[in-house]
Amino acid sequence: MKLSESEFTELARTHQTAEDHLKLAEHFTAHAIEHENDARLHEELADHAAGHHGNAGVGLAGEARHYAAHSREAAEAMRNLAKIHESLAKEHQKKTAA
Repeated sequence: MKLSESEFTELARTHQTAEDHLKLAEHFTAHAIEHENDARLHEELADHAAGHHGNAGVGLAGEARHYAAHSREAAEAMRNLAKIHESLAKEHQKKTAA
């Protein structure tokens, strides 16, 4: 579940519990999925542009692929952030169980 911008900002500033970290992990995972979908879409658009629009299509395809690469990189960063928050949630759970 992706949080609204205000919910995310507040939770990112005030998180204290395992549940808070899990909510942040879910947010980052949802954000990663959006970036992955965006990357796929722009790869498809690049394939289309490359076969159309003559020389301009080559430029369009190149920039669409460039954007897709950045989207994949952003997705990876979001997944890494989610993993960190999942790990922090486990640490919190261990502390409260002890």
